[in-house]
Amino acid sequence: MSELMKWNFATRFETYKSMVMIAGRVAKLSMRRKEQRPKGPDQRKWWQKSGVCVQYQIEKRPNVGWDRDYIEFNKSMTDEKGNLVFNGPYCKIEDWVALSKKIGVDYHSLEIKWHDGICWFKTELTRWKTDVDYAGKFAELSKNEKITFIYYYSSIFDHNPQFDSIQPLPHITPSFLGLLPDADYKTYADYLRGQYDEIVRQYKPDGMWMDWWWSDKTTRDTVAHFSSKHPDVVLAFNLSSMFFTSHKHQHFSSGEAHALDGPFIGKREEAGGIISVLVSTWKWANLYRMMFKHPWELITPTAVWWQDMNLRNDILEFVRQAAVVMACGGKFSAGTSALMDGSLYPDHIKQLEILGKWYIPRKELFLGAYPIRYLGYAAKGVSIDKRDFKTITCFYKEGVLLHVINMKGKSEPVEITLKGGNWAGARSAYLEPGHRQIAVRDTGSNRVIALSKDEIDSVDTIIYLPGIDRI
Repeated sequence: MSELMKWNFATRFETYKSMVMIAGRVAKLSMRRKEQRPKGPDQRKWWQKSGVCVQYQIEKRPNVGWDRDYIEFNKSMTDEKGNLVFNGPYCKIEDWVALSKKIGVDYHSLEIKWHDGICWFKTELTRWKTDVDYAGKFAELSKNEKITFIYYYSSIFDHNPQFDSIQPLPHITPSFLGLLPDADYKTYADYLRGQYDEIVRQYKPDGMWMDWWWSDKTTRDTVAHFSSKHPDVVLAFNLSSMFFTSHKHQHFSSGEAHALDGPFIGKREEAGGIISVLVSTWKWANLYRMMFKHPWELITPTAVWWQDMNLRNDILEFVRQAAVVMACGGKFSAGTSALMDGSLYPDHIKQLEILGKWYIPRKELFLGAYPIRYLGYAAKGVSIDKRDFKTITCFYKEGVLLHVINMKGKSEPVEITLKGGNWAGARSAYLEPGHRQIAVRDTGSNRVIALSKDEIDSVDTIIYLPGIDRI
């Protein structure tokens, strides 16, 4: 059995263990009282709301997968003296920040150290770094444009050659330095803490996004260091949403999904074997909405996969993923890869521009909303007459928003029925954005909203229902 397969089985075990915990929480949730609409001014900070993020990634290289033999890879990246021979991506930070501004992101992120260990920032702790201080450029331009910015940093894996003597599994990507004996691990722990201090001191980022959360020493020490030394820096870990006590140790949790719908967990073949992947945005986002009181994020590649740059067959599926995540109260992050010359893939730019064109007029409808932790995939009493449409309900202003997610982009009339006492106050309805009033038919015990095919959005038809206080 390959080391990657062993690691994959461990990952599946942690995932299934988490899902058992979810089942217990669902059982408790079924006995909850109704939730009430929040009152008073919205005092949430940026990381406590939903929103859109682009994570600019430097990890993709031609003909190299996520899993690779780092002994051979590092040889290809060094000269005869062991110095890094940098060959890109030569990040075009100005273009990236301009794109973020154009599409209306609420925050954005730059990868400054991936699993290969190459540092894209000014550091005195290694020679395994770029000549250009890309992190500094990103910080400067983000501040100029008043865009909240965070950095991606791989804490769990680091294949910098200076750690070759202690590297547990140098031939594969998932080599857990945080599982080393203390005497060996201290070398890496000191390096982590030193770089964290360098990054915060030099750039003052709004947040740090660690890849990823695990039951190891890197996670433990990262949490401890930021808690004690940099408590004002917002901290988040990828995949931490799968660990249901992780929220106690970070500002928001994060997780992945790679398609609009499908199973919770699927599989993908990599060079070293089959790995588990988290699939359905619809299922995971709704599960997090049901379970989590803390802020959370869901990240997906702009392409179909982190190392596969093709777009989804339906270009609006990506936008629907964003709608689902934010309607459920989460932050939507899009991982976007650079070419070796530092430009972004042209198709990915178009995909993000489509997202921005859809999002900007609807931004306040998401940022001003509050998730509702009702049980199941639809709020109690809500039904819809077409199987390819699904609903998400959240609190907004003096009522609720009903998001009608068009899962397959169909153009056809839809009828929504609101049944029971929860919906007795639904006497008027408005299509958003634009606040155009539409009819609500009172049938006695039910309220019915009929939407023509011309009123159906290809992504998410948003209906505002004032007068609803509890769900």
